[in-house]
Amino acid sequence: MKILKISADGLMLFNDKVSIDFFAEQRVIKDNSDMLSNIFKNVYTNNVISVVGINASGKTSVLKLISFALELINGQSLNNIVNRDVLTDSKKVNIEVIFYDDNNNLYKLQSEIISVRNNEIDNRFIFGAEKIWKKSISKIQSKKDIMSYENTDLFKERDNTAEFLSDDVSIAIAISKNNKIFVRDLLNYTNMNMLRLIGNYPHELIKFLDPSIESITFDKNNSEIKLKFYGKDAISLSDPLQCEKYLSSGTVKGLNVFLNAMMVFNKGGYLLVDELENHFNREIVATLYRFFTNPIVNKMGATIIFSTHYSELLDEFERSDNIYIVRNKNGISAEKLCNLLKRNDIKKSEAFKSGYLEGTAPLYESYIDLKEVIINSRTELGVH
Repeated sequence: MKILKISADGLMLFNDKVSIDFFAEQRVIKDNSDMLSNIFKNVYTNNVISVVGINASGKTSVLKLISFALELINGQSLNNIVNRDVLTDSKKVNIEVIFYDDNNNLYKLQSEIISVRNNEIDNRFIFGAEKIWKKSISKIQSKKDIMSYENTDLFKERDNTAEFLSDDVSIAIAISKNNKIFVRDLLNYTNMNMLRLIGNYPHELIKFLDPSIESITFDKNNSEIKLKFYGKDAISLSDPLQCEKYLSSGTVKGLNVFLNAMMVFNKGGYLLVDELENHFNREIVATLYRFFTNPIVNKMGATIIFSTHYSELLDEFERSDNIYIVRNKNGISAEKLCNLLKRNDIKKSEAFKSGYLEGTAPLYESYIDLKEVIINSRTELGVH
């Protein structure tokens, strides 16, 4: 299955309804079609989606919303979804997801999520009203038809009296139970840079990340990791955490991200990474991006969704309908760069850093205030 659009209303962290769509809004031409996957007819989805913003702008919250919606569609219990904290302090949230299945059908799911008191301390989440509409792609004549379901028959409606369905599991499970969306979610490992996948790592990947390493292997019989550097004896490790003593942070993150990328390449799924540039140099980030936009590597149309502070990476993108600019002013907002930047003569990174887009560069007044504090505190700090 493929996600075409996610929107949510009622989230306390956001200042209004937020919408993230995955399909190509700009014109698709032969020169930039490699970074897209053709879903049906003239509808394409972006294989790379970037969420960009300054510190504390809300990038992670946008990614968590996407992750939450993917797990909701997969039939995961609301109260077991890892990133359910995106609902924090929200009393009632309406989420809408438009998705496409392998049987050439489009669906629109509308879900009402309510926070209820579980006990004197905790709240839990349950579904209120839920509806799913379904239509064949044969009825799609334009991109506007993807969003419109006014004349479409209702496919399924939630019946909260039904005993067979838990009150915190979406009716979308009727569609996804035999065809789940493949998701590799690394959001909760942004500040925990440790090996997640243990096995015999491909030599080519190890060489790309660190040419001094000859091999990293895993013995299933005794759960022992063997790390071998060229010209040195192998090192035996009993715990993946011990690898941090010998491997650079970039190598550890590279193994995690690229191995997960390989998994979604095979399944045509979604890879979510927060602060992609952390521990990576520019070339490693660019290499990963190019793999997702290479149809020979990415045969199944997998999608990477990542956040970054690294605005120069945006200049790698030939399109701007796959870049979301996130800002936080009385609540988080997310807007497509193609709708904000109309001029083609401005580099994407320069528009971001210069403040041309408003709210994407630290305020000059804040810079001046900080400068004054540093200057005036120099002697006092020296005493301590």
